[in-house]
Amino acid sequence: IKLAEEDGKEWYMLNERNQSNVDDIIKDMMNEKDWVFKEKDGSGLFFEKQGEDLIITTQKWTGDYSLVDIPMKFDE
Repeated sequence: IKLAEEDGKEWYMLNERNQSNVDDIIKDMMNEKDWVFKEKDGSGLFFEKQGEDLIITTQKWTGDYSLVDIPMKFDE
């Protein structure tokens, strides 16, 4: 669910308890926009597209929800 657009970022909430499933959902979403997953470091997932880097961060909000912070340039 998209929550907001603010300061050049899009905020989403995912209803998923398992963090690896959250990561997979994000990877699938980014793959649809031609971003290639490179690595995960802590709460950050690193992607690349045509030499440009993008970092998406996640944050566990409650036991069932994760907040996802995506720079708006992902949709380019």
